[in-house]
Amino acid sequence: MPAFERMIEAVSKVIEQALGVNLLDMIIQIAATLILVIIVKIFFWGRVTAFLEKRKQIMDQEMESAKEANQEAKVLKEKRELEYNDLRMKSKDYLDQAKEKAELERLSIIAKAKESADQMMSRAKKEIEAERIKAENSLQKEAVDLAALMAEKIIRKELDDQEYQNILINDWESSGKS
Repeated sequence: MPAFERMIEAVSKVIEQALGVNLLDMIIQIAATLILVIIVKIFFWGRVTAFLEKRKQIMDQEMESAKEANQEAKVLKEKRELEYNDLRMKSKDYLDQAKEKAELERLSIIAKAKESADQMMSRAKKEIEAERIKAENSLQKEAVDLAALMAEKIIRKELDDQEYQNILINDWESSGKS
């Protein structure tokens, strides 16, 4: 066994030089780690795996509820978009109706204004016609008055034709000036 011991001693030296650890210390550390793994496996592994499994189930439930919430959010988003589009269409309809009503009101106001202007024009024409008739009547009356006055002057003065012409011209000129 001296060869076996020398081989162990040579391996021990190589390991010690390479790793800076004694072979016996390394064997003790490996054995302690194996014992620790066996103890954990016997006493704690079931609890650790049960805890991890429970945690996995909780995470799966949370993930599923998040998916459901996301799906509900998508449905609500689509519903809100439909409602928004509906409201937008209704507001456009209201706006169009208001524009149409305003246009009808504008046309009504214009028609009333034209009617009022036509009535005013008609009244003005009637007033002008009445004033014209009044002026004609007044002119005729003045002409009659002038003729009567001339006849009176002619009768009063028994004048000759030349004086009659002069009176006629003078009266005509004086009535045209007034």
